[in-house]
Amino acid sequence: MVVYITDIMIRIQEVDLDTETIGAVHNMRISPTQTVAELKIAVAAQLGVSAPDVRCVTERNSLRLLDVPVKTLYVEGFQKTNKVQ
Repeated sequence: MVVYITDIMIRIQEVDLDTETIGAVHNMRISPTQTVAELKIAVAAQLGVSAPDVRCVTERNSLRLLDVPVKTLYVEGFQKTNKVQ
């Protein structure tokens, strides 16, 4: 069996926790085989901030902190969804 995992688009919103302000939305293409640590580095580069200052949170039914740096994004639930409208 061969499984092909394609890149997915994610939406990033910068939130300043000190001032409680929400910044603009940024779109980014990622591979679900990347780790959470690699995602933080990519997001930091996209937003122009340092990687240790980045906290990644997913928004599904509730907010969940991605705090295990070695987990892949696929394991964390980042999968391509096919929606029919």
